[in-house]
Amino acid sequence: MGGKRKNVRSRITDDPVLAAKRDTDEYRAARQIAHMEIALGRAVFTRRTTLGMSQTELARRAQMTQPAVSRLEAGGGGVPTLAVIDRLGRALGVRFSLTVGADSETADEVLGLTA
Repeated sequence: MGGKRKNVRSRITDDPVLAAKRDTDEYRAARQIAHMEIALGRAVFTRRTTLGMSQTELARRAQMTQPAVSRLEAGGGGVPTLAVIDRLGRALGVRFSLTVGADSETADEVLGLTA
């Protein structure tokens, strides 16, 4: 075979149809949600392992299933409800601070909600 094979990432980057989709509000919104899912999953994993807690133990304490904890830590399965986030925080002995809505450049004001 002559020539080098392009890797998958460069083929996706060079695709004009995919490039056009990346310029949509829907794509940017989905990407932001994915980043939130990944960040939450990393935070839960880091805290859980710091405490020496298994996924099964966290699931029991947070009234979840172990597979749900696994999906959450992997950054998949969607953004959990506030009730689930509350139970996770209690089970891990932490408070989660959520920032949602407009970014700091476009926000008119910040509303503090504490439960």
